Amino acid sequence: MKLFMQSVNRVIFVAIITMLVASCKFDISPWETDVGCATLNLEKNLAWLSEIEQASPDQDSFSVAVIGDPQQYPGDLELTVKKINNIDKIDFIVLLGDLAETGVEKEYEWTCKAASHSTKPILAVIGNHDGLAYGPVIWLETIGPYDYSFTYKNTKFVAYNDNKYEFEDVPDKEWLEDEASIAIGEVRNHTIGMSHIEPWDSEPTLTDDLKSFGFDHMFHAHNHKFDYWQKTEVQLPHFITANTLDVKYGIANITPDAISIEQCEPECTTVLPTNR
Repeated sequence: MKLFMQSVNRVIFVAIITMLVASCKFDISPWETDVGCATLNLEKNLAWLSEIEQASPDQDSFSVAVIGDPQQYPGDLELTVKKINNIDKIDFIVLLGDLAETGVEKEYEWTCKAASHSTKPILAVIGNHDGLAYGPVIWLETIGPYDYSFTYKNTKFVAYNDNKYEFEDVPDKEWLEDEASIAIGEVRNHTIGMSHIEPWDSEPTLTDDLKSFGFDHMFHAHNHKFDYWQKTEVQLPHFITANTLDVKYGIANITPDAISIEQCEPECTTVLPTNR
């Protein structure tokens, strides 16, 4: 009888373990690329932004939140987007890269889950850490193209890949020049460029080129701390936002005639570019 009961107990134990394992979902590999979250899909967010624009056709001034580098701080990213949710003047968010730290699926899912708390569209730009491992594949399949543009209330935003270590032949200057050009009859107040990294030291004339193409303001991240500068002889402002640790973000206030920048950590202060 004792042996019989031991045998029954083993059968029950094996059955319980089998059911527990069957009820869990395990990834085949940490290198999976199927990110189960559509929060940051560009097509979805651009459609949402178009609905916002159509709902306020007479509004010609607006504000944009500028954030970056949330890769190690998904909890702080969640707090940041919740803070931004309460700022009525902000119409949408630009997320300037490094959504992941090592380019693996789970990191993207953590960032996506944190970003899903946003009540405003989020337009993401690829960062250098997003170009690691299977990050480029995940980006293209889950978010969208590395380079893209959109126009909102007569201001054109041009997002471009400038991560030189992870990608070849970036940025695409010919494409940037074409995107910045204004078509005959087009009404445009501003042309804003957005990339993860500010102009590299190895390319000291890039800001000159961007100015000559027609850009009048630039947004970046990467440095994990705030900066705001322009070359004295060029006068093209480059705003660099801090990472989202401890709820830090920037706000660009855009009117038909001007762009002003607020630096928030988390309280906001208006800042001016310094000349270099």
